[in-house]
Amino acid sequence: MKPLVPIFLLLFICVSASHAQEQNHEPDKAQLVMSDIPLFWRAYDISTPETLAQNLQKEYVEKGSQGVQDFIPYRIQNGENLAKQILSHREYYESIRASSMKVLTMEPEFRVMFRKLKEIYPNAVFPPVYFVIGARNSGGTSSDHGLIVGAEMFAESGSRLHFSDLTAVVIHELIHFQQKGSGSDLLPQMMREGAADFIAETIVDRESDEPLKDYGDAHEQVLWNHLQKDLSEKDQKAARNNWLYNGNLKENAHDGEPPDLGYYMGYKIVQSYLQCHTDKKQALITITEMADAKIILEQSCYAQRFH
Repeated sequence: MKPLVPIFLLLFICVSASHAQEQNHEPDKAQLVMSDIPLFWRAYDISTPETLAQNLQKEYVEKGSQGVQDFIPYRIQNGENLAKQILSHREYYESIRASSMKVLTMEPEFRVMFRKLKEIYPNAVFPPVYFVIGARNSGGTSSDHGLIVGAEMFAESGSRLHFSDLTAVVIHELIHFQQKGSGSDLLPQMMREGAADFIAETIVDRESDEPLKDYGDAHEQVLWNHLQKDLSEKDQKAARNNWLYNGNLKENAHDGEPPDLGYYMGYKIVQSYLQCHTDKKQALITITEMADAKIILEQSCYAQRFH
């Protein structure tokens, strides 16, 4: 079980509590905006290396959907930056054309997953989901206008994110839209990510990243002991860096550990919470909302397995 949105790969994933102004609760009415993908390829096809930046700016960046506009800061930036990334990784971008265009056929699959979320969490909100082509620095984020997915990050080969991860990533980000808790300390952040992974895995029925799961399962009690210490640290930013979004750091908190083990620990805690509650339906709602991470941890029965 891996972080379904591995931030150490995607960079700048936004765990945002902001929702679209007009909340839609119907999975079949959710907007799936895929027009930016063919728009990008049209701009690409009419370009030479010398004209690529100009054409991307005029024909893609300026004409793109609200998702493209919200993806500009810190990600696409502008046509010049996007062209620079493409020309530096041209073979990769050309290799993902077919898979990116395949997104246009996936609406039925997304609808099925949205309906499954509605079954688990009847109050679910379904914001617009925009599929765009970016600069290989973000697989997904959210804004006031909805969810935005960088389709170029999901490849059949040549990328750590496989195309088959796409649906799970969309659901993971969608779960963040449902979460009611807040806070940037280690515990709420870890629990939000773990819950999003757990619910997404439940809906998509797909488990992946066996190396991370294998490491976590083999060191679970040691990790739990380390986590308890870090949860009590005054410097919660440093504590959070030991567990989350730390794939690009030169050193992790403990030698030999894979990055983002906070996802694993959050997942295991919410899994334990579900297992030790007889009302599974209500437990899934509580996990999805993640309104109070501390209470969920206390009621998870997780610590008892190590006594």
